[in-house]
Amino acid sequence: MATDHTHEHIPEEVYGILPPEGVVDLTDNLTGYMHEIELGGFTDIIGQVLDDFLDQAGGMPPDLKADDAFEHITQNQLAVTLAYHLGRLEGRSPQVVQKMMDDAIEKWGINDVEESAEITDQDLEDPKVMVYPRLRRINYQEYSEPNVQLGWEIDGTPGKEG
Repeated sequence: MATDHTHEHIPEEVYGILPPEGVVDLTDNLTGYMHEIELGGFTDIIGQVLDDFLDQAGGMPPDLKADDAFEHITQNQLAVTLAYHLGRLEGRSPQVVQKMMDDAIEKWGINDVEESAEITDQDLEDPKVMVYPRLRRINYQEYSEPNVQLGWEIDGTPGKEG
């Protein structure tokens, strides 16, 4: 006797990357689907949050008086704005984003990502293919400070052992 399933089957995540021309094509398709993209198309507070993400990630120029500081800031703001809108699109219509990715994979194929965590000088010659995808796979762990006490610190009185 067959059992009816009432849950949705989620396709397995695809591991690998598109070739460079496939990424450009998919990016263009996704961007064309995001109708409301504007650099200032959201509230000032969301803008502040995105700028804070940029600042925390080191995306703001250290010298705001430098000749290229304005260009650097606006390019980075555009990048986080596009990422924000892509997240909104995927949140509203994940099936559309998945379909576009599936179509891109079918059209352009998929390349494996190097499994090594060691990045060489040769890898740096093609960072979009050889470095960035591998960095996204790294499991970063925040190491806490060791919980070590010296004998004389146990009761809180310096120089006196507990």
